Amino acid sequence: MRVPTTDKPRRPRAMNRLQMKTFSLLKTSPTPVRSRLFRDLLLLLAVTLGILIAASALLIKDIQHDIAAARIDSAKALVRDEVRALLTPVQQQLLIIRDRLHDAGDPPPQTQAAARTLNAQLIPSLNHIPQIAGIAFANNQGEEYFLRRDGKGWLTRLRGQGSAAKFEFIRWNGLDDLGQSKTAQLNYDPRERPWFKDAQEELEQSQSDEDTLAWSPPYRFESLDEPGLTVSSAWRHGDALQVLGLDVTLARILDTINGLPLDSGTGFLFDGQGGLYTDFDDDQSSAQQQRFFSAETHHGGLLRFNAIAAWRAAGRPDQQLVRFSSGGHLWWGGFLPLTGEADGAWIGVAIPLSATLDMLQSRWYLLALTALGIVALGVGLAALLVRKYSHQLRELPKRGIDPRDPEADIRALISRGESTYVEFKSTMRMNLHTGKAGKEIELAWLKGVAAFLNTEGGLLLIGVADDGELLGLDADGFANDDKCQLHFKNLVNSHLGAEYARFIALQLYRIEDKTVAAVECQPADIPTFVHHKGAESFLIRNGPSNIELPISKALTYIAGRY
Repeated sequence: MRVPTTDKPRRPRAMNRLQMKTFSLLKTSPTPVRSRLFRDLLLLLAVTLGILIAASALLIKDIQHDIAAARIDSAKALVRDEVRALLTPVQQQLLIIRDRLHDAGDPPPQTQAAARTLNAQLIPSLNHIPQIAGIAFANNQGEEYFLRRDGKGWLTRLRGQGSAAKFEFIRWNGLDDLGQSKTAQLNYDPRERPWFKDAQEELEQSQSDEDTLAWSPPYRFESLDEPGLTVSSAWRHGDALQVLGLDVTLARILDTINGLPLDSGTGFLFDGQGGLYTDFDDDQSSAQQQRFFSAETHHGGLLRFNAIAAWRAAGRPDQQLVRFSSGGHLWWGGFLPLTGEADGAWIGVAIPLSATLDMLQSRWYLLALTALGIVALGVGLAALLVRKYSHQLRELPKRGIDPRDPEADIRALISRGESTYVEFKSTMRMNLHTGKAGKEIELAWLKGVAAFLNTEGGLLLIGVADDGELLGLDADGFANDDKCQLHFKNLVNSHLGAEYARFIALQLYRIEDKTVAAVECQPADIPTFVHHKGAESFLIRNGPSNIELPISKALTYIAGRY
């Protein structure tokens, strides 16, 4: 149909086109999705940029503090994770040995033959976990068995009952190769040692001897004459109180910290009272190598002493940053308890104010211009993407839990039922039909995790029945959340592999007094297999189901995806 012409003069066509485009972006009447999205995006970026520039000009010191906090937090997290990786195997080995001794029910060995038998059980632990410096086993009668390395051999120390008992020292060249033996009288009673008292106190407070353990504050080891920590556990056998302790030297922990890349900073160990453990050598401390020094009495201006003194002056914080001066430079310090006990050992990290922060303060306008350029480029790219993919805009699938309101998020997921990205499992290890823990239950959800990793990711809710009923994890019988998380981690490491932990996040939530485990799975960048009894399974997610692929189809799928 032809539109009638009028006598009004026509405007140039180019001008008309320009005005139409301008008005289509600014007017509030209904417009195509692409135009409205571009308009809102442009407005949002402009407002955000203005706020960022204003905030940078007015709050430059706060920005410096936030950047320093991020660097300190990153360094603290690195040190914490590495130290935990060092200490966790020790703690796990303690529970294994403890269960073995608890089941045996024997007191600490008092003869060479009995010591040889126990040596055969414990020496492999020292061989495979080198951070364990020694193993002590004692009871409330004063009897003690102690084992540690001695050069290329092993040394056991046996103590009898009573307060003034004699000690027998036995050197072993091998498991069955008895070396020299001697007796001595020492002013030492295991019942007075920190590791024994801490384990006894923990047992009395828990009123149960199942998996109770305690980390001691730093103290000096009698056998090695150097400071360290001991993780110990106590249990009762009849009227006897028995305690097992595993030693870790602070030197071993410090070596781990010193080997970390801390972004021009330094890490150190100290006790809750401010005493510094150090392995450095200077004119004032060479006579007391590897000791604790007071941060108040040391006069030398050393960085670590200044950091601890500033920490104490600030009220011994474990969250906030501490700013201090050392050697004519300004530093930031961050601190956290090594084992969670404020009176125990602490980790400290000190990082200097870097040249990049000074540049941020003196040349902020260059950063603002750079930000403008980046924003302009981002607007252009956003426009191209909106134009190309506007017909594909739709709600993305749900693959995680909103931490701000996890209960509402989980209920919404349950109400929608299982899907390509959501799966329910009733328990983590308990077969509800037989009332017993079943490996098939664990393999079922492990296969679900593997399928998510091999496809587009997803969310596994454990503690929810297939019909959406909220069951919780009570049937699994975990003593606490830490036991549940450790069990989960061990199963993933055993059947999938520790290298896949970076794609998996486990969170525990309480809903209606029931615990629900949410396993958030990201798509993996390498194929994921489920290992069980020497066999491997490769699974993918297809709708609300997990599909196990035969080898030929798995190879084709892997070649196309990875």
